[in-house]
Formats: sequence, structure tokens, C-alpha cells
Amino acid sequence: MIKTFSSRAGRLSDTNKKFLQLKSKSILKIGEKPKTTKPIVMDIGFGDAQSFVCDITENKNYVFIGIEPYKKGFARAVQFYEEHTTKNMFLFNGDAREFFEETKYKIDFIRIHFPDPWPKKKHAKRRLITKDFLLTAHSILKKEGAIEIITDSLIYQQHLEELINHQSYFKQIKSFPITYQVSTFHKKAIEKGHTIKKYILEKAS
Repeated sequence: MIKTFSSRAGRLSDTNKKFLQLKSKSILKIGEKPKTTKPIVMDIGFGDAQSFVCDITENKNYVFIGIEPYKKGFARAVQFYEEHTTKNMFLFNGDAREFFEETKYKIDFIRIHFPDPWPKKKHAKRRLITKDFLLTAHSILKKEGAIEIITDSLIYQQHLEELINHQSYFKQIKSFPITYQVSTFHKKAIEKGHTIKKYILEKAS
């Protein structure tokens, strides 16, 4: 499986290491379903976890599965869970596509905010959101389930728009029920004056 995320610098602190080694009740096995009757949101790539934990706190009527490959942000999310006993947060440290492949239940929403854009043409195949990814997402979403994608990368925007225009299993809609805080990546995009676009795709059939 081609890696869809690039390397990020950041040494692990002793605190990070402590929470990475902890057998937290928030951590899911690959494909595991949380015990809940609430709508389930898969949040892919929550980064440093700062905005992610705010979103969880502000959207208590939803259960979040946060999927993050980077250990530093993942450790911070585990720390937040342990310090606040957050009942609507579950976590998986790894590749979202591998988690999807083992998911045998239906979910309500998927969020992907500022995925790695892989702007170089030779790296385009590394982008997370592809035709195959959308097909897999379609298979695990409930009827009228939706995906929210936010990106400031012009190249990725063009990629997404071409992808969306050549498929029929999702339709674009305007609203998504889950609120979010401006993340570290979002702030950087604003500071750089980038055009930020949001794509909300609802399962069509």
C-alpha cells in the first residue's frame, strides 16, 4: 500500500512517550467499532490534536474515531482522553485506508481536513482521496452519510473537482452538521492568503 502521508518533524517528549505506551481505553484495534448508539464520525488526520479535541468537546452528540499516523499528535489525543475521560473519543494510530478495509459496520460521517496535498505530479498517486478511496468510503457510510474535505492546495482542489465530476455515487451538498475549530494547518493557510475550499459529499445511493 502506497504511503499517503509525508514525514513530519517533531521529537517525542517524555510525556508523549508515556501516553504512547499507555493501554488507554480510547484506543481501538484496527476496524474495531466503538460501543455507542450515537452517530459515528471518522476524523482522518487530526494532526497536532489541538482543534480535534475542541471539536469533540463541542460536538458531544457524536462519537469520533480519530485516525492519525503521526505519533506526536496521537499521543496528545490520548493524553487529552486520559485527563478528561472524554466518552465520545476513540483513537487509532495508523493508516486510515487500512482501518477502512477492516471496518465491518456503517458510519455516519467522515472528515478530512487539510490532507497531505502531494503537489508534485510524480507524487499524485500518494494522495489519500482517490476513486478507490471514495468507493471504499461509500461502502462504509450509511444512507445519506457524508464526507467533509477541506484543503488550501490549489492542485488538490483541481484533483478533487475532477474526481467529483467523474463519479456518480456522491453528490455535493452545502451543509455538514459537525462544527470545527480552526486548526494549526488552517491558520497557516489563512496567514499565507491561500484560497481554502470545502467539499461536502453526500452518499447518493
